[in-house]
Amino acid sequence: MSKNVCAWGDPGMITAADIYSECSRRTSKMSFLSQEEKIASLRAMIKDSTNIVAMLGVGMEIECGLRNLSSSEECYRIEEEYGLSPEELFSAAFYTTKKQKFYEFYRREILDREAHPGPGYHAIKRLQEMGKLPACIVHDISGLAEEAGIFNIIDIRGSIRVNECPKCYRGYSLQYMKEAKGIPLCEDCQVPIRPRVLLHGEMMRNDLMTMAADAMRQASMVLLLGTNMNHPLVKTFLQYYEGEHVVLITLHEHYSDDLAELCIHGRVDEILPRVI
Repeated sequence: MSKNVCAWGDPGMITAADIYSECSRRTSKMSFLSQEEKIASLRAMIKDSTNIVAMLGVGMEIECGLRNLSSSEECYRIEEEYGLSPEELFSAAFYTTKKQKFYEFYRREILDREAHPGPGYHAIKRLQEMGKLPACIVHDISGLAEEAGIFNIIDIRGSIRVNECPKCYRGYSLQYMKEAKGIPLCEDCQVPIRPRVLLHGEMMRNDLMTMAADAMRQASMVLLLGTNMNHPLVKTFLQYYEGEHVVLITLHEHYSDDLAELCIHGRVDEILPRVI
């Protein structure tokens, strides 16, 4: 296949129909495999691939014990407790106008959650140690991939582990942010420290988007973990993919599953360690 032609269509003109047509052609045989046969197929794909890009979705952090704040149950709980939706509380506007209340929510609902990387993250780390996974695109802000020792991470929405003073750019640790009282202030400038996470209403950083797109262009295989084919970021970055294999591992069935060449339903932390 020509390196100048994206397998999924022209990145500037791709449509959902283009992706569905291409994937349907590839999945006709895979869809009839048993779970064990699918796992064996994935093992063979990984063995033959030298440049794999993994995209980590919110499903992976949920497997590690974190709550999904966008779920209907959590949205209802948060609105009952705070009087506002998670989107309103975790927005750039709310941070700018009501920092005290923002940090009350942020510290209690995001920073104080106890979770550590599970077997799925450690399997990804092993892939990197094998020299097969040069880049990892992360959708969430949990910082679990970093804690697992995974490198070359593209935190497309930022990470709770990165915090800095907007005036002097001094960095502060996650532990500092957890232990700070009220609004965390820079020790040098007495300016509120800004967590480097993407808030609702903010644009994604162009440099991170470019890095992710470049990684996808160079990939020979894509692993989609704990997400789905209809996720906006998945659809965006697949436009730049020129390889042959798109593999989805996800617990919950979704109408878009057939868009992946190979879809394995189950927990990432149970399936991926069996493969790697």
